[in-house]
Amino acid sequence: MLTSMTRLLIGLLILPVGVSAWAEDLGRKAQTYQLDRDAREAFKDMVRQRQRTGELDQFWKDYQSKTIAAIKNPAPLGIKSDYTVRQELRDIRFVMTRDMHNEKGQLLVKAGTVVEPLKIQPLVSGLIFIDGRDQQQVEYALAEGRKQPLKIVLTAGSAYELRVKYQHHDWLGSKTIPFYFDQRKMIINTLHRLYGVDVNSVPVMLTQRGDKLALAYGMQP
Repeated sequence: MLTSMTRLLIGLLILPVGVSAWAEDLGRKAQTYQLDRDAREAFKDMVRQRQRTGELDQFWKDYQSKTIAAIKNPAPLGIKSDYTVRQELRDIRFVMTRDMHNEKGQLLVKAGTVVEPLKIQPLVSGLIFIDGRDQQQVEYALAEGRKQPLKIVLTAGSAYELRVKYQHHDWLGSKTIPFYFDQRKMIINTLHRLYGVDVNSVPVMLTQRGDKLALAYGMQP
């Protein structure tokens, strides 16, 4: 049975991923075959034998350990650290190049329409991307997050270990600071797709300023 710690760790992995569904085209499905009775019995005998020798239990223990280790210490995303201080203020707007229709064929947006995403869906909270292995960046993110609503997103380091380390710190009315790891660059890729923003270095903070998107690179004074 899974321990409460294991369930917690698996929950940390599932939580940031559960905000969006993703599909992947894996090509043509392989044909499946029904095992005959003799083959099924032979397979059951093999499983029972491995249970008796302890191989099966050891397999699941190893699998569980590797899974927990991957959750606690995910591979870095390969984004460099750059402490050069600079700021950008972007006017986020797009011109539709073609008509957009719903599934019933009804016209939703005409070609040539100017779309301003931040007016349609303002940012409830800003984002700050950091390398969680760098204590300087961690402290900077915490200081900025106490000034304004921010989600701290790691591109490297352990969100689990940082949550444990700062589990008794006040954070916008909560006693735990919610660090996130950008699994498979889902947040970064969404920012690129929706706003044309590329996160190529950290630390970088994204906040809404009026109807514009403010990007603050490096550690702002």
